[in-house]
Amino acid sequence: MITNSIKFAGISGKILKSSPHGNFQVVQLSKRVIICGTFSNKFNWSEIPEHQSGFESFITYIGCKSKTEYPKLKNIIQTLDGHCEELRQAKRSLDFPLEFKVRELTPESVKRLVKSLK
Repeated sequence: MITNSIKFAGISGKILKSSPHGNFQVVQLSKRVIICGTFSNKFNWSEIPEHQSGFESFITYIGCKSKTEYPKLKNIIQTLDGHCEELRQAKRSLDFPLEFKVRELTPESVKRLVKSLK
């Protein structure tokens, strides 16, 4: 059975894209928070596994409205022990003009982040 949703840390997410080889999925957890999860971690990402989804590893993407909003969002991420990369034109968070990649969040931190950004 093919489904267009997945559970991640108790959050129902919409699958936006699946790789042809089945190694990763791009999942929208909220309007602003998107993850890219891998089932095999062949990319050697440092993220922690999330058992409910089956992801061995994942990276989080945060949609951002403007360059002036970025420092506020970055501060929230850092309180959750995440590491932010530079702001860029949105590739995954298509509801926003900009986005940034966040590494090393735990599934619980992603859950707290989604809740705090509502």
